Order: sequence, then structure tokens, then C-alpha cells
Amino acid sequence: MLANGHPRAREYPLGMVWEEARIVVNRHTAEHASRALLYRAAISATKSKEGAEAFDKLIKELLDG
Repeated sequence: MLANGHPRAREYPLGMVWEEARIVVNRHTAEHASRALLYRAAISATKSKEGAEAFDKLIKELLDG
């Protein structure tokens, strides 16, 4: 948890450590899933014009928020 923005994690009560750790794990899992989907979209972009357009649209949406 120290590496994830919790500099005083050693002082947290056990229940709070458990809950914060669960949040960190969920965030990391979501990041891995997003990265996998982006890789898949990038590969599709190399195979067809439609894939390239979909990838460009996805990147634009991610960057524009």
C-alpha cells in the first residue's frame, strides 16, 4: 500500500488495511483489463481499416475524457 499513495499505512487499523488493499487490488485488476483491451484493439487496427478507425476512436475517447 505504501507504493499506492498510503505513506502511513503501517499505522492503519487492520480493518482499514484490508479494505484499502482490496481497493488497490481492484484498481490494478481494472488497469490490467484495460491494457489488454487496448492491445487487442491495436492488433485489430493492423488487420483492417475498420479496426484502425475503431482504435483511433477509442484513443480519442480516452484522451478527451
